[in-house]
Amino acid sequence: MPAAPLIWINGFPGSGKLTVAKVFKQLTQDDTIILDNHQLIDPVEARFPRLHPEYQKERHLYRQAIFKEHVYNKAKLSKIVVFTDFQSNNELGRDTATEYKISALESGRVFLPVYLICDLTTNLTRVNTIERVDSGTKKLTNVELVKNLRGKCDLFRFDDCPGLTLDSTGASPLEIASKILDFVESSKCIS
Repeated sequence: MPAAPLIWINGFPGSGKLTVAKVFKQLTQDDTIILDNHQLIDPVEARFPRLHPEYQKERHLYRQAIFKEHVYNKAKLSKIVVFTDFQSNNELGRDTATEYKISALESGRVFLPVYLICDLTTNLTRVNTIERVDSGTKKLTNVELVKNLRGKCDLFRFDDCPGLTLDSTGASPLEIASKILDFVESSKCIS
């Protein structure tokens, strides 16, 4: 049986990545492992502030440990692995995103990038929801910072592999998750 795919959902903070991933997991009858980017950020940030010289190195090492546990682990190859992320189109973003692709390919998984977008008004509204503010994570809730990010950053997108761009503005998480499931099925990654 071939390994289940690795789905990498890239989108700005507050675009709905984790919500969509949770609905996707329900659609796959819990045959999915979700790794929200804050599960990869917050443990490192607890030891190293983002501006610390070792921060990015430690993030890389922690990602590699997560890949070993969830992507490469033979006992989990039958599970779809969904990562949520925000990587912009700069050197760090490209390098980080490529780590996900490499881990998928080295483990025999198909790599399926999904780019989740929404309009600015929707994005700023979502960033400031009570659920997000009270999430217990270090999720970005500063509307001005998100507005600034959106004004100066472009999402990283892979040029060398097919991906799926979905606009969550006005779409339900179920609609978006269903489109991702269709993408997975059309990629012949699951039966």
